[in-house]
Amino acid sequence: MRFRSWLALALLVLFVQAPAALAQTPDGLSLRAVRSYRPDNGGQTRVRVLIQVPLSVMEAGPTGAAYLVGVKVTDQAGITLHTDSWRTRFSAAAIRAPGSNGLEMMDFAIAPGKYTVSVEVTDSVSGRSLASSIPVEGFTGRPDASDLTLASAMRNATASDSVPGPGEIRKGNTLFSPSALLRLTPLEPEAYYVLEAYNDGTEESGTMAVEVVDGTGKALVQTANTPVKVAASGGMLKGRLNLEGLPPGNYQLKVLLQMGTRAVDRSAPMTMAQLDTTLRQEVARINVERVSDEGYFKYMSPEGLDSAFAPLYYIATPSELKVWNKNLSEDAKRRYLTDFWQKHDEDKATPQNRSREQFYAAIAFANKNYKERNIPGWKTDRGRIYAKNGAATSVWRRAQIQRAPPFEVWNYQDQGQGRWYIFADRTGVGDWRLMVSSDLKEPKQPDWRNILTEDGVREAGRFLNVDFYSSTAASY
Repeated sequence: MRFRSWLALALLVLFVQAPAALAQTPDGLSLRAVRSYRPDNGGQTRVRVLIQVPLSVMEAGPTGAAYLVGVKVTDQAGITLHTDSWRTRFSAAAIRAPGSNGLEMMDFAIAPGKYTVSVEVTDSVSGRSLASSIPVEGFTGRPDASDLTLASAMRNATASDSVPGPGEIRKGNTLFSPSALLRLTPLEPEAYYVLEAYNDGTEESGTMAVEVVDGTGKALVQTANTPVKVAASGGMLKGRLNLEGLPPGNYQLKVLLQMGTRAVDRSAPMTMAQLDTTLRQEVARINVERVSDEGYFKYMSPEGLDSAFAPLYYIATPSELKVWNKNLSEDAKRRYLTDFWQKHDEDKATPQNRSREQFYAAIAFANKNYKERNIPGWKTDRGRIYAKNGAATSVWRRAQIQRAPPFEVWNYQDQGQGRWYIFADRTGVGDWRLMVSSDLKEPKQPDWRNILTEDGVREAGRFLNVDFYSSTAASY
């Protein structure tokens, strides 16, 4: 998101008022101009242009993804009054998410006149450009209301909201996320709307109703008239409309305001997507989103977050672990896990974190294959070693022979100088314990040679090419 405050364009051309404009190119670049009135600035018209950029047509490079926005404002005679440009970066994962859009916003003030705002968005990697333009007209005098703004979300500001969040606008104590073309789905069917009403300096009372109209002008949704009051200095009217069950298609959402003898009608475009398309896109979006660390933990339950943290003590430092406690909120736990794995990501050039993927895949494998009685697989000796090191390069297994229990030897030949682990099931019912290892960080059974017997020790030594009875192997 990018806000631009420009000096008023001092033009004196008179015109007839026009409704808010919308432009959309066939490849998805959507522009919409929303006008409001500012009597304290000499009766100027404030214009906010909303630019919706389809990220699916962009490409990602080695350092990520970005596009360049170029803007030009011309008057009725075609004279260029202003140019501006800026670059916006975004995650490479957003390119792969179906229906993902970037939102750019720019503000400027105009005197009465007719203007054209031209926008060109250029992909920084491929060089592909999307271009569109939109007409804008300034008010000749005080209008009854601003243009209508539709939003995908709305919330009340809190003490922590010192500035609006990404993609948000703040009006008074209200924060909302505007859209050039509001796209609703059966999974997210709520439309939010914002309208400024103006009067002649006297407080007024009236009513407000909302309609959703199809392409033929037929109203499919109509709300009852709601009492409203507009202060002497004007006021903001806002609301929410749940459109669950609205058939797929293109619509206009209309706000109908009756103030005394004045009837005000403002509208803005919106669409409702098909359910099957929405479900396919939602599954694809979540799969793409889960590639990133943030997306991986986003949909986890509270129990899932605790389970994701539990095995981290195998690889985390004490200082990293002490941050976690049972009193953390769900959001705080998600931030902790996301931050932890971003720090442990060996390749930060891509949204995919293979270190995280391999670790939790190892935990899942351990839980499936190394569970012992009521002990989760990742907490057993074999599960711990597998979680920390992955699959061994080679494994040798020996069945029980006389008093020697069954045992396994895991050899990691690609672990630097080589690393090996010997596990034994002393009970014979799957209670495997680590006997000895070349890993100095792991404990060993002092009498492991007696447990495995001399024949077992020598067989394990032949597999590892280690003479456990030599003086050089005395430390084992």
